[in-house]
Amino acid sequence: MEPKELFAKRLKQARQRAGLSMDGLSAKTGKEVSKQTISKYEAGKTMAGSTILIKLSKALDVPVDYFFRPFTFDVSEVEISFRKKTSVGVKDQTLLKIRIQDEVERFIDIENILGIESGGFRVAVPAQISQPIQMIMLAKEIRRTWGLGISPIPSVKNLLMEHGIKVFEIDGPEGFDGISGYANDHNPLMVINENIRNTERRRFTHMHELAHLLANTSFDAGLSKQDQEKLCDAFASEMLLPSEVVEREFGRKSKIAVQELKRVQKTYGISIDAIIYSFKRLGIFNENRYRGYCIKKNTNPKFKDLVEKSLYIETSSDKDYNDELFEEMVYSALAQELISSSKAAQMLNTSIMEIEAKSQVF
Repeated sequence: MEPKELFAKRLKQARQRAGLSMDGLSAKTGKEVSKQTISKYEAGKTMAGSTILIKLSKALDVPVDYFFRPFTFDVSEVEISFRKKTSVGVKDQTLLKIRIQDEVERFIDIENILGIESGGFRVAVPAQISQPIQMIMLAKEIRRTWGLGISPIPSVKNLLMEHGIKVFEIDGPEGFDGISGYANDHNPLMVINENIRNTERRRFTHMHELAHLLANTSFDAGLSKQDQEKLCDAFASEMLLPSEVVEREFGRKSKIAVQELKRVQKTYGISIDAIIYSFKRLGIFNENRYRGYCIKKNTNPKFKDLVEKSLYIETSSDKDYNDELFEEMVYSALAQELISSSKAAQMLNTSIMEIEAKSQVF
């Protein structure tokens, strides 16, 4: 990316993160940088001189070198979708993108400073994917190569991180579940909304995003976005609850008790809705039987509450793992004199006094 283009994107990002309009940023500089000039900068038409750069950095509370820091990850290159029937305003979408950009970049930045090589993962993916069976077979192959067999997955997040996928959790708006992509073109990552309280849904979201990570470049060009989402759902369902288990537990039963479904839900960490849909996919339920379940759920509030209640308890306590690891890496870089106290304070969003008080070297 050319310096002028890089400066344009970074300036706009910093302004939006500060919640400022172009007029607002101009006011923060004491009107020494006009709205029109800022507009030209963000359009990549001209470059600011050193004096103006200092004024902009102070107004936006970022170091001058921020404006020319190469993108290790560009959230604008990753599609962010929202659930149906959810309205997320442009402002909330912009703030979400900024949060994602900051969270991922600061982590990769400290890895680069420490010289940590992030290993990717290798999985053979079909050149063209158009059918659910292909995604199901892909899930089976991953389970095989990762040594999972048909066993439950205690912690989905741990599993992904153990296989070289960075998993971030951020404060996102209602309607946003997660995204996935690559940093520096080869480091796989996903970002999940930390406000998803339902454990089964959060686990399903992780696996759904893993499907996107693997298959986005292989989906048949004729598939609609909705078709792609359904294929990713099929993958996620197979990863959490292998079809062999479904067949073994329910394949020969003409009647199934809710208590049986709850036992599988608590064991495999997958929702009853997803289990029922797998019945349809595997032919255990025909279309009429599946429709009957949906009608009962949508017309009987008590039944709906019963089947939608979250029951799975993750064995993992790593919710803040990335934050703790990030702090550890920053202090490691400080101890090795790879960064200054001011840089560490800026990265951890704290004071230099706090950094120096906590920095102990042996």
